Amino acid sequence: MCGRFTVKATWAELVALYRLTMEAPPHNLRPRYNVCPTDPLDTVIEQEGKRELVPMRWGLVPWCWSKPQGELDQPGGPDNS
Repeated sequence: MCGRFTVKATWAELVALYRLTMEAPPHNLRPRYNVCPTDPLDTVIEQEGKRELVPMRWGLVPWCWSKPQGELDQPGGPDNS
């Protein structure tokens, strides 16, 4: 099970560690012991000098997604005959 981890920090620990400017958590923070790719995950971002905790989808981007849309390999296309 590669790519999984745990999150068990409290709101007070997050505020102290990242110096968040939010006054209250955006939702109930509970420990998570099996966070896996594609799960939403609270992430610290900084915008205009303020640090906030926002949910984002965590995961890996396949190498083929770095190509422009027209250059993606398409199975069954004309060059796969």
